[in-house]
Amino acid sequence: MSLISRVVDIPLFLHIESECIEKIGDILSQNNLLFKNVLLLSGDTTFKAAGRRVVDILTGLGKSVDVMRIPDSTIETAERVRASIKDSNYNVVIGVGGGKVIDVGKYASNLEGINFISIPTTVANDGICSPVSVISYKKEKRSIITKTPIGVIADLSIIKDAPIRMIRAGIGDLLSNISAVKDWELAREIKGDNFDEFACLLSSRAAESVLISDSNDILSLEFLNKLVGSLTLSGISMGIAGSSKPASGAEHKFSHALDVISKNPALHGEQTSLGLIIATYLRGDDWERFVSIFGHWGIPTKAKELNISKEEVVKALIFAPKTRPDRYTILEHIKINEKKAIEAAEKTGVI
Repeated sequence: MSLISRVVDIPLFLHIESECIEKIGDILSQNNLLFKNVLLLSGDTTFKAAGRRVVDILTGLGKSVDVMRIPDSTIETAERVRASIKDSNYNVVIGVGGGKVIDVGKYASNLEGINFISIPTTVANDGICSPVSVISYKKEKRSIITKTPIGVIADLSIIKDAPIRMIRAGIGDLLSNISAVKDWELAREIKGDNFDEFACLLSSRAAESVLISDSNDILSLEFLNKLVGSLTLSGISMGIAGSSKPASGAEHKFSHALDVISKNPALHGEQTSLGLIIATYLRGDDWERFVSIFGHWGIPTKAKELNISKEEVVKALIFAPKTRPDRYTILEHIKINEKKAIEAAEKTGVI
């Protein structure tokens, strides 16, 4: 019998430290990445924060760099980037920005078969290193499997200067892994769903490393280093699983539903924070622990803090199962309805 092994898709390099974008030339050469023609994606604000500096460094090294501004993560924008890649001789795509920029970059580069490097300027979610792109089709957001970036350069001095709301959202998105893993375990038990122990172990440990942190300052370099590293591991867990299941359960369905229902949706990580509290309550687990931890770090625990109405919360909980009907979670298990939604949201103080 031949030996059986498993190939795991992880980044070729990962750098998490202050001022590390200054080392991008050395990082590429150390990994024998001799790209000559670069497409750099960035937003208006993130280009000023970091994109321009990356362009200056790369052009100073004799590389050709074209810049495309990314205003959103709609399918129209993503396809425009894809068309640009198709009609050019780019060797690599580099995304310098937040989730929208990186999602578009992963989507377009994957479909055109060229490498992608992630340089996050914020850490509002685990998309910085995941093989998943969230792309909007009209008002509907779809999670599309792509490829893990070949490298991640997370400059903590830039991330620290982003709005603190983004960091809080990243914490919420990461801690929701705990709920997602429980939903996948439930799906295995009830539906016989294929389950990946290793992916779930990685996802859970990534979340727990931040959950047990005793830091009072989420802007400290030590905490940010831990957060970025854990979000990276969360992304890798999805690559191992071949799906977003290790990091996306009922709490994510709730967030996706709010994106459709709410007049003013909040950040994804903020919405999953509320979803985590409610899903934990529905399981009969210690939801108050999350309320306490979120409160300690200034993460919203009430819908009104996000300008989301009581009615929108209840409607989103009821609608949530329809966002991903193929994924079994605690919402399907208890057969969520209006009465149960109101009770859970009120008991937890979300509304």
